[in-house]
Amino acid sequence: MGRYSLKISPPPLRGFLYYLRCKVRRMPLLVNLEVTKRCNAKCRFCAYWYEDPPDELPDYSEIIRKFRPVVAVITGGEPLLRDDCIEIISGVKRYCHYTAMITNGALLTEDVAKRLSDAGLNQLSISLDYVDETHDKVRGLPGLFKHISALVPQLTSTGYNIVINTVIMDSNLDHIIPLVHMASSWGAGISLSSYCSLKRDNEEPLISGASLNRLEKLVIELKELKRSLGHIKNSDYYLDRIPIYFRTGRMPNCKAGKRWIQVTPDGKVKPCSELGPVCNWNEYLPHKAGEVECETCWYSCRGESEAKHLSPQRIRELLRM
Repeated sequence: MGRYSLKISPPPLRGFLYYLRCKVRRMPLLVNLEVTKRCNAKCRFCAYWYEDPPDELPDYSEIIRKFRPVVAVITGGEPLLRDDCIEIISGVKRYCHYTAMITNGALLTEDVAKRLSDAGLNQLSISLDYVDETHDKVRGLPGLFKHISALVPQLTSTGYNIVINTVIMDSNLDHIIPLVHMASSWGAGISLSSYCSLKRDNEEPLISGASLNRLEKLVIELKELKRSLGHIKNSDYYLDRIPIYFRTGRMPNCKAGKRWIQVTPDGKVKPCSELGPVCNWNEYLPHKAGEVECETCWYSCRGESEAKHLSPQRIRELLRM
């Protein structure tokens, strides 16, 4: 299999121009484009798989053309369930600096990965929360861990930009450091996010009690590994606030609806994945996108967007993606 071009970053100047345009127009830097709510997994912490999915638009390029974000993330549900996923990425790529896609990996093959690359995808994020078959049980997809373990090293060896997406929760605290090392051995990056109970009102995976002390030690180790291994994508800003979020259940000053937005499969704009729609995509007005009064999540999409605004270094990292 030939080499991919995914690790060749878009020109930094182009990213800087996208960033300036977003700032001047007061448009979001990041758009999460939820192209489907259908999913082939049955994750215990998600409600999508048993809900009736909404209608799906045939094309999302005009939506991204309106916002022209620095980053567009194709997400779901499971976006690879859409037969036109390749065409969606190709259309979206024309109007943003950097395009990523989040998948559970079950439908991913080398051939599919190549087609995604050819369509203009810059980064492929694969969800993985455990270092063994526990991942299969939690996701409801037998054989998924083995499939990911075999496929990711094959893709990264050819230059594919893979990031492992891991949700930190009580049941996988002992798996986080092994996952970090596993991703490194595969040649992949890793991005960590805090579990949130809003989606299914399930507080069981939340970290509390004695586990909070373990979490604080874990964050210290993660920051050390970030410096020694270099593949942990989270900022120190985000990592430092993970224990605070789990201790208090709150993280104030959310910028959802301004710095990032979520677009539903049928074209509605939501401040984030956990809140309801506020308007149709073509009705979005930046000066009316008030900051939301919600403090109950600490997802990486939120935390890293805030971090990037707080530090010139984080802005430079964004533009180098």
